[in-house]
Amino acid sequence: MPLRHLLVVLWAVVALSAGSHAWAQTEAPARQITPVVDPATMLCLRTPAKCPHFKNTLSFPAHALSRSSFGTFSVHTRGVNWNGNNGAMSFTMRRPAGFNGNRLRLRFFYEITDDSGGDLQLLVTAVSLRHGSGFETYGSVGTVSAPVPESPTILQESSLIVSPGQGWSPTGDWWYFEIGRQGSFQGGLRLMSVAVEY
Repeated sequence: MPLRHLLVVLWAVVALSAGSHAWAQTEAPARQITPVVDPATMLCLRTPAKCPHFKNTLSFPAHALSRSSFGTFSVHTRGVNWNGNNGAMSFTMRRPAGFNGNRLRLRFFYEITDDSGGDLQLLVTAVSLRHGSGFETYGSVGTVSAPVPESPTILQESSLIVSPGQGWSPTGDWWYFEIGRQGSFQGGLRLMSVAVEY
């Protein structure tokens, strides 16, 4: 179980014993984490010409991603509706045969479905897996926090770069990616697709 999910469960146990008022006070700190924004991600935003180049792309439709049992998710023709900052989505993939780099980029394509406004940051916990190894999550990397347009049906794209460390190694046989969200925007987001560039 990912560490932050375990923390949410522990907070819930404390809240149930102390009453619903305690839950309102403790829920937010359990969900707010401080992800690393990779320097390469900032370089891509400031100076696109110096951004690392990725020649290949694999795309995963949101329908193919796993969804946690907590959080508010519903399937839509265009993707998966995700309301609020609770819950997580994830996928596991085999390291591509032609991959010989030391980092990759994840792109998220989504639609904002309400006008509540605020800021949004997408988080990724990336883990390398090998046969016979244990499963343990580490820190997260995140997109740059950005304001959400206060207009429904606006299409958005965010990206981040995953570099070695924080639980991920380019030499892992399999890669696991867990996606979360945080920020003041608690409204509707329809995740349409996730692309892995390498």
